[in-house]
Amino acid sequence: MNRIDRLSAILIQLQSKRRVMLSELEERFDLSRRTIFRDVRALIDSGVPIGGNAGEGYFIVEGYHLPPVVFSKEEASALLLGGKLIEHNADANTSLSFQNALYKIKSVLHYADQDFLDNLEKSISIVPSPSVRAQGFPDSHITEIQFAIASKRTIQLAYYSNYNGETTDREVEPLGLVYYSSRWHLIGFCHLRQDLRDFRTDRIRSLQITPNSFELDRHPYYMDFLQETLLGTDAKEAIIQFRKNVYRFISDQKFYYGFAEETDQGEWVEMKFYTPHFDFFGRWLLTFSSAVRVIHPPQLKEIMLSFSKELLEHHSKSS
Repeated sequence: MNRIDRLSAILIQLQSKRRVMLSELEERFDLSRRTIFRDVRALIDSGVPIGGNAGEGYFIVEGYHLPPVVFSKEEASALLLGGKLIEHNADANTSLSFQNALYKIKSVLHYADQDFLDNLEKSISIVPSPSVRAQGFPDSHITEIQFAIASKRTIQLAYYSNYNGETTDREVEPLGLVYYSSRWHLIGFCHLRQDLRDFRTDRIRSLQITPNSFELDRHPYYMDFLQETLLGTDAKEAIIQFRKNVYRFISDQKFYYGFAEETDQGEWVEMKFYTPHFDFFGRWLLTFSSAVRVIHPPQLKEIMLSFSKELLEHHSKSS
């Protein structure tokens, strides 16, 4: 990126939020602090009203605005791709809001770039999961949850628990939105349980934003809670070896089963997993037949042996 483009990019970033820390600019542009200082000074000398300092961050005086932003083909193409993903992985309100934003982006493109984007749009598609194709993405209250998180306001939920089939009223301090296992999840502090909880947003029957505010600093470890939720609080270690000829087929699957690390052992690849359920994990390993072997723990080896005997007996009877 040449200096003129970089100065323009810095100016846009300064207008994107109330205050931008110097470290943010250093990280984005991969430049030294001295170079960023010089660039900010050049913008000030050109008449841009920039306030602040290196310690507290920089800001543009309120009321100053850039001329309308023009997107490049590459930037607009990236947004188009994001829109395709959102269309099948977010609720109707969020998808509609993004589509409206995309129309505004297209409206400021040059004619040639508009044609480029139209041609690209016809050639990109996302195939949704079978459940989304059959029923559409559930109304997950994403828009309201985003507002509550950003404004640090508690929300009142009517939440359906699949575990006991009951719907309970909860007041929740919303801390984060996370997408995993093909669902959006709200991580929040539940006043009813007086603890952090993971709420699947498609199980929220109703949602109301309250006037009550909360302090985010009260919950500094909510991302640790999420990691425990994904792995299971009683996750156990398993060390597994896969033959190289099947290893390439599990590159994505491994993350659903608690993958932690791997080492190349020549003909085999050794992997470490953390799983809360050896039975569930063992049934997955069984699909790889003789191309997998359990190194640790002995308990999992016994489970695999039991499954293998059960499978042999089952098919012997049916033959």
